[in-house]
Amino acid sequence: MRGKEQRQTMKKIYIGKTALKVPRNGGKHPKKSSLLEQKEDLRKRLSYTTHKLELLQSEFDSTRQYLETELRRAQEELDKFTDKLRRIQSSYSALQRINQDLEEKIHRDSQHHEDEKRALSREIIVLNNHLMETKLTIEKLQEDNELYRKDCNLAVQLLQCNKSLYSAQLSE
Repeated sequence: MRGKEQRQTMKKIYIGKTALKVPRNGGKHPKKSSLLEQKEDLRKRLSYTTHKLELLQSEFDSTRQYLETELRRAQEELDKFTDKLRRIQSSYSALQRINQDLEEKIHRDSQHHEDEKRALSREIIVLNNHLMETKLTIEKLQEDNELYRKDCNLAVQLLQCNKSLYSAQLSE
């Protein structure tokens, strides 16, 4: 029952995650050994916490140093990619200008070829008309030639006929 009474008279004080028991009566009759034990316990905890904080500080510093190194490396990579992007954009712009110039040239050339095609089509029509006229002329000339041939044959026959008459008259 004494342990229960002592528990009831003790109050818990939390420091971090650790609970300290202190007497509820405000320390009117504290025991020296209990206070010394608590003091020693607090010193040990303080020493442990200090050591832990030093380790965390060291870990924090090394992590910070690592992250700063990674940040510099990432910044260098970003700079490289930015330069590469600028070069690509510049090349893209140059290619766009070249492409536009080529499109304009192709358009001019196709327009020129269309004009040339129309001119050649007109010339073909004119030449076809001349060809038709020439064919008609040839046909007319062939007809005339045939008529002249017939006339010549007739003249030859007439001459041959007249010659025989003329020869008969000479013999008489």
